[in-house]
Amino acid sequence: MRKCTAVFLIILTLSAFFQFPAAAEPAGEYPHYVQKNNSRYEAYRAANPWLQYDMVIAYVNANVDKGGYIGVQTADKPDSISVLVNKNFALPTNFVPRDLVSIGNGFRLRKEAAEQFTDMRTEMLSMGFKLYVMAAYRTYQKQSSKHSGAVSSSGLVSADIQFARPGHSEHQTGLAVDIVSRTGISLMSQAKFEKTKEFAWLTENAHKYGFILRYPEDYTNIHGFIYEPWHWRYVGVDIATKMYNDGIVMFEEYYGWYLAPDIQVKIRQERLMRVLPD
Repeated sequence: MRKCTAVFLIILTLSAFFQFPAAAEPAGEYPHYVQKNNSRYEAYRAANPWLQYDMVIAYVNANVDKGGYIGVQTADKPDSISVLVNKNFALPTNFVPRDLVSIGNGFRLRKEAAEQFTDMRTEMLSMGFKLYVMAAYRTYQKQSSKHSGAVSSSGLVSADIQFARPGHSEHQTGLAVDIVSRTGISLMSQAKFEKTKEFAWLTENAHKYGFILRYPEDYTNIHGFIYEPWHWRYVGVDIATKMYNDGIVMFEEYYGWYLAPDIQVKIRQERLMRVLPD
């Protein structure tokens, strides 16, 4: 009995001096868990202890843990409606959408996004709302010019939270549109958009047309930009509706759970196992 007590005291003493690693979360409880990312999950959770583990998995699977413009990957399907373009995933320099169409006043979106946006705008106008497009498709070169101008006027740090670097802009996908409820091009007038009835309607209804608010408030540590109530991204009706119904705010979260390449491989393997005979 004394020997057991002595051993127990020794273990307690050692534990005061050595910090043993926490046990990994049971993978079976998290269908989006990827074994090879485990060390990154643990590191990101240690740096963000307030995050639930399923959110840790989502953000790591979406490479958010790597930091902005670090370990950048080229989007493998740049022409996909659900392509993730941010500070971790870039479009090819020469990427130009093949199906750009006009939405009026010189602005263009990809055909599917343009049709849905036009329908959404028509409904809003019929309800007495106002909607002005401030930006839509933007070339790599145009984005480069905007970012370079911001760097010249306010420095790299400030520029990087206001404008994506060339190749990292959703506007180059032809799926993003900046909208406000009154004319004017200053950031100040755009920021006031969040206080309008138009913005309130969009937050409750834009998903029906496949659009999501891409850079929401309180998530700048994830998307890396200032809060942009004017920036709406087309991801398709199915994805936008699922995000709305499930309370998924960030596209990075959805991507990390359902669209990341490792997750797609896992889904295909699980489907194959279900159809194979025992």
